[in-house]
Amino acid sequence: MARFVVTRGEDLYLKMLLVDNLMHADLHPGNILLHAPPHADPTLVLIDAGMVARLRPIESKNFIGFLQAVGAGNGAWAARAVLGFSDQQTCEDRDEFASDMAEFFRTDCRGYFTGVEFGHVLRGVLGLVRKHKVALDANYMTLVMNVLCLEGMARALLPDYNVLDAARPLLTAHKRLPGPVFRVALPLIFSFKKLCDKLENRGDKHTKTEAAALA
Repeated sequence: MARFVVTRGEDLYLKMLLVDNLMHADLHPGNILLHAPPHADPTLVLIDAGMVARLRPIESKNFIGFLQAVGAGNGAWAARAVLGFSDQQTCEDRDEFASDMAEFFRTDCRGYFTGVEFGHVLRGVLGLVRKHKVALDANYMTLVMNVLCLEGMARALLPDYNVLDAARPLLTAHKRLPGPVFRVALPLIFSFKKLCDKLENRGDKHTKTEAAALA
């Protein structure tokens, strides 16, 4: 059941971001309910949806680009994405910010299937944001807080589950496929992600390698 909560919770987040262009603006464990009837499949229910962050296309593009940069372990790319997190950027030295991001990624974020702790990376990025006075608009902070919520929930319920690695099939497909094709292919992509999750759940070294190769 813990695996169901974590994996389907990640699927909900990614669908909202990659397809729906919106975010639950108060997503925390108290607003995520598990409905588990005795003779039916369980479901996740999000409540308190009175606050919703509706994303502009540029906001979706910038934040998805940031996630893809984390997956690629590319600090310079991540810096460019973060600098787009405000229409009125206040960063005093963009080159220095990009240089610090590249150095941070070199030591702490080498990309998919390298043991990246997503929450640690986000907190490190936010530390550099504060240091360099990088402006972040409200919707981007909502997206960041939702990722931290998901990562924290996964760490508490399923410590061996890596939310970044698990997101790779969807993030990669979104990058490579035109928008209409991605939406049509979404059920197949989610099925593929579930297969990778099941392989990862088997836990041994061989099947972890298998899951990585599939993703």
